[in-house]
Amino acid sequence: MPADGTGPQVRPICWHALSPSARDAVRALVIESRQVDFAGTIATAIRACEEGDRTNVRGLALLADTHVVGFVALKRGAAAPAWAAPDDAIVSGLRIDVSMQGRGIGTAALHALAAWVRENWPECARFALRVDDDNVAAIRAYAKAGWVEIGERRLGRVGLERTLALALREPAAGQQALRGGSASARG
Repeated sequence: MPADGTGPQVRPICWHALSPSARDAVRALVIESRQVDFAGTIATAIRACEEGDRTNVRGLALLADTHVVGFVALKRGAAAPAWAAPDDAIVSGLRIDVSMQGRGIGTAALHALAAWVRENWPECARFALRVDDDNVAAIRAYAKAGWVEIGERRLGRVGLERTLALALREPAAGQQALRGGSASARG
């Protein structure tokens, strides 16, 4: 939920804990073709969470009230991309149903996901992602949720990508809060 207590409330629920009807609702989400370019298909995200190591990959349905409004895959550790720091939690394709966009659902989901990571993956110090430079709506939602751009923009799958991050806990003495541009031990 947004810090000021207003706006929609979104709850993340693990894919593996969903009822069959809720799983069907995730599969039925309507995502614009341009969003699929940015984030990939729902089917790909579901496959990643079903086939991935549950310790390091989680698929989360996003519920507003009792309705499935989105889906996201989170990754960490060995499942995270090479650019991620060892203690990062990575957003891998946040998808919000087209009928729910423009209502603050994405921003509320980001707040709820940060809380989920703090509770379920407390060793993660930072939430990070890469977002395509042309994905203006997503960049706006990330900014509203307190994410900041770190590092340099790079050429990605669709075009230029920004790396954004959100600190999940206070850094240890002598560390930068967001470690902008830090290299990963995974190379």
